[in-house]
Amino acid sequence: MACFCMLSAAACGSEQAAEEPSSGSLEASMTKNNWGLTGNLDTENNIWHLEFENTGSKEMKLDFPDGQEIEVIITEEGASEPVYIYSEGKVFTQAEKSVEISAGNIRRWDGELDADLLDPENSYRADFRIRAENLDIPALKTSENP
Repeated sequence: MACFCMLSAAACGSEQAAEEPSSGSLEASMTKNNWGLTGNLDTENNIWHLEFENTGSKEMKLDFPDGQEIEVIITEEGASEPVYIYSEGKVFTQAEKSVEISAGNIRRWDGELDADLLDPENSYRADFRIRAENLDIPALKTSENP
């Protein structure tokens, strides 16, 4: 199973603390028994964040089918074609990959969008996915006027 979180730009995963979203943010989150997921698209600063938090008492391992851990897709409301796909134009290793997240820690991915990608007059939807095969995580979707 895969969980999706979508946004544009380069991204890398790391463990770190959460921060408050800006006023031009679209955010979605979900919580399960031992983990939480939060996706944020900041339309004012043209950045996105995706966080996976291990809220359990034991270390968690996320198993990925290849080097791509996440997917972020941004679509203008009412449009069928996305304006941004995180993986588009990127090359990922084909080897399986595992990431361990200690109890109480967060795995975070960040991306920066091109300055002219989002039109401030339009509304957008961001879909975030974590591609871990060992978790049943649905797509995380935001939808709102920026």
